[in-house]
Amino acid sequence: MKLISFSVENYRSITTARKIPLSDYSLLIGANNEGKSNILHALTLAMHALVEWRKHVRRASDGRLIKRPNMISSLYKRNSYDWDTDFPVSKQNKATSNSTTNIILEFELDAGEVEEFKSEIKSNLNGALPLMVSFSQKQFNVSVKKQGRGQASLTKKSVRITEFISKRIRFEYIPPIRTADSAEKVIHQLVGRELSQLESNEEYKEALGKIEELQQPVLDELAGAIQQTVSDFLPNVKSVQLKSRREERYRALRGSLEIVIDDGHKTKLERKGDGVQSLVALALMRYASEQNSSRLSTVIAIEEPESHLHPRAIHQLKLVIENLSSKNQIVLTSHSPLFVNPDNLANTIIVKDSKAACAKRISEIRNALGVRFSDNLQNARMVLLFEGVDDALALKHIISARSKTLKNALNSSTLAIDHLSGAGSLRLKASFYQSAACLVQCFVDDDQSGRKAVEKAINDKVLNSSNVNLCTVRNLEEAELEDIYNKKVYGTPFVEKFGVDPRKKLKPKPKKKWSNVMKKLFIDAGKPWDDGVKREIKNWLANFAAKHAETILKEELCNPLENFIETVERRLPQN
Repeated sequence: MKLISFSVENYRSITTARKIPLSDYSLLIGANNEGKSNILHALTLAMHALVEWRKHVRRASDGRLIKRPNMISSLYKRNSYDWDTDFPVSKQNKATSNSTTNIILEFELDAGEVEEFKSEIKSNLNGALPLMVSFSQKQFNVSVKKQGRGQASLTKKSVRITEFISKRIRFEYIPPIRTADSAEKVIHQLVGRELSQLESNEEYKEALGKIEELQQPVLDELAGAIQQTVSDFLPNVKSVQLKSRREERYRALRGSLEIVIDDGHKTKLERKGDGVQSLVALALMRYASEQNSSRLSTVIAIEEPESHLHPRAIHQLKLVIENLSSKNQIVLTSHSPLFVNPDNLANTIIVKDSKAACAKRISEIRNALGVRFSDNLQNARMVLLFEGVDDALALKHIISARSKTLKNALNSSTLAIDHLSGAGSLRLKASFYQSAACLVQCFVDDDQSGRKAVEKAINDKVLNSSNVNLCTVRNLEEAELEDIYNKKVYGTPFVEKFGVDPRKKLKPKPKKKWSNVMKKLFIDAGKPWDDGVKREIKNWLANFAAKHAETILKEELCNPLENFIETVERRLPQN
């Protein structure tokens, strides 16, 4: 079962936000005070009410489900809806007793659940089921908001239908951890929920029963002493009983724990920074998700997960959240472009003027997040990073010649190219573009500096191995782009320009990269060689390669570049 959309009406600053679509991973973005937190809080309010619903109904002797009015008010308070502050202030002067905050949750059931619905509710369903959670000044109600045929029948069965959905969903909310107290509250709730599973274990219940058995004689003796003293003043008091409440004991056992973090110095969690506390909460959430083997559908709402974290840690946090989304529905708010998925812009919902709509263009996302980008990159969805300016010049023409898809993407500015000015800046450049909501793919030299830069970027969680291609060449200890150029194509013009024949065979056959081989050839020919000469010949060869893009490569050495092109084609967003 999936929550496929929700609508909000009359909640704080949100007067109307209709059919906000949700997927496995949905991101709400927008400037401060635009309403994204209110939209997430509205979802949290409704989902909490729905999940808790089944605990506050009873089944009558005839099988009917009946709401317990006395429990409804307590649930209402616990879900923190305050009509005076949560119903739009601008509408309160004209409000009546029928004025409500309405949140519509639209669920999509799979084939098996549709059959279960038919069996339990005795009604047919086409797969979509909208429920409206309404909050008035004193209580809330859940009703079916189905349009068309069958509406009247389903409306009469609202209580049973709500119970049907309620027992099949699970909802978690992680606020932006601001203080040690709030972090401790969230973490203890998560741990307590996991420990509560023990309460159905027979050994656990037997152990608690033994504790009660051992305590009871002490309690009876205390009760007798109390009764004897009290009856001296109040003769009508015949007995006093002291009883332990099992639920209170369960609750105490769930909550009596301490979390200690050892990072070289053992420290209580509440004394760690807010960023660490946020990560612990998410780690517990991930564990709970992985342990959840039931058919419960889980929705997790996360508010500003990047709060209090170092930018480098946000990359790792993104991986944790993406991992969560593989088994759960994630809805989060953020100010960080790192959480944008450029593969699918429809997953990003822009909140502006208290209204919400799916992003249609990457430029809309960047404007909403305040990302300043040069005009030629404003619409880029993906950036290719090459090691040097010469590599970027040549490869732009080479990949255009070898892929019509990439040529069109470059022409439309969906795809952009940049260079690193040295492999050492790989992590920094990749992080910069990801912070601007770009996909990144890299092609760098297979030498010591290139390998070291790739290793650092991967270790820091800025890139993963699928985002990087090395220009490897078999039988060479190190290799660079010029090693896969065909010397037969550029040999004669090279001799005319520099007076050195790059096709000359060296003995023994070198296993070094092109730059080192050229250095030996130039020195053997009595030609000057330094970094300036090296830059000159690389620049000349890059321009030559750009003009002869279709023939410059040795086809037998093109596998790494072909894999790079195929990867870019596969990752390039289509919408």
